[in-house]
Amino acid sequence: MTQSGREKTKSLTNEELAKAALELVDQEGVDALSFRKLCERTGVPTMTIMNRFGSKRELMKAALGVMLDETVVEPLPNETWQESLRRVARMNRAMALRHPKAFMMFVLVPIFESPVLEFTDRVFSTHENQNLPPEMPSVFLSLMHSFLPGFQLAEAYANEERSRMRENADFEATEQFDLFTEETFDRNVEIIITGLTVQYGLPEE
Repeated sequence: MTQSGREKTKSLTNEELAKAALELVDQEGVDALSFRKLCERTGVPTMTIMNRFGSKRELMKAALGVMLDETVVEPLPNETWQESLRRVARMNRAMALRHPKAFMMFVLVPIFESPVLEFTDRVFSTHENQNLPPEMPSVFLSLMHSFLPGFQLAEAYANEERSRMRENADFEATEQFDLFTEETFDRNVEIIITGLTVQYGLPEE
């Protein structure tokens, strides 16, 4: 690398480093993320990256922030709570499908820590003007955090195995893979919405 090339890579911003970290995790998984590997990808010295982020966990959270910022979650006028729940659920699924390996970061960071905390606030905002009981956004969040990560990790695994096996998959394996598709995802979300409506006496569509 030339002197000018070294100077250019050393001038990468923290956001650019976080994006590079996300690309690394997308390709190799969360366990592969390290200061050394990010240095090899970007040319930014290992110690510089370490000094900026402090720990591998903070670097991972910065990469997660980049991934979460791809998904624009905001209130929509006249949207029902059911429509909001469906929309956010589908956005999360789309994010998981774009980042099947990196989505594990969303599971590893608690909902009360940044950047998941800020993402959670954006999700809450979708229900601000829907005249729901005050506890309902938290109920929605608790339930969806229980359902979404599990389904999406299982779907990513099913997609990977389906691709790996291709035509050699036996019937029993194929049946298992078919438990995790867009159709079954939408069905499960509707089951959740129906249960919430009945349990809490919420407005129906």
